[in-house]
Amino acid sequence: MYSSTYSDGATLLPKSRMANAKAKQRWARVPEGSNGHYKQWVEGCIAGYGKTELSSSFEIAGPLTEALLMANLAVRGYDLKGGNKKLLWDNANMKVTNFDDVNQYVKRTYREGWTL
Repeated sequence: MYSSTYSDGATLLPKSRMANAKAKQRWARVPEGSNGHYKQWVEGCIAGYGKTELSSSFEIAGPLTEALLMANLAVRGYDLKGGNKKLLWDNANMKVTNFDDVNQYVKRTYREGWTL
């Protein structure tokens, strides 16, 4: 199976199986597709925390994003000869506590003259 952004247009492989595939839609789609997601994000930022309803709230999206970024660190850790090590994340300090080599990918060091 493959699909485009936000699972739009899911397709079974081989494509001949699509004729018999029927599934109920379980969740309402965000109006305007991916543009609607971006619009909701901006509106949520402008309104302030907890003051508007989002289809993907920051309470869900934040930890989900953090988990996916941890997966990226795990891949980098493997490449850095960390092997199949389980990485332990310290959320408060934003760093991996048991394999310091991957922490270089958590925050960047800006060139001289460039800061945030």
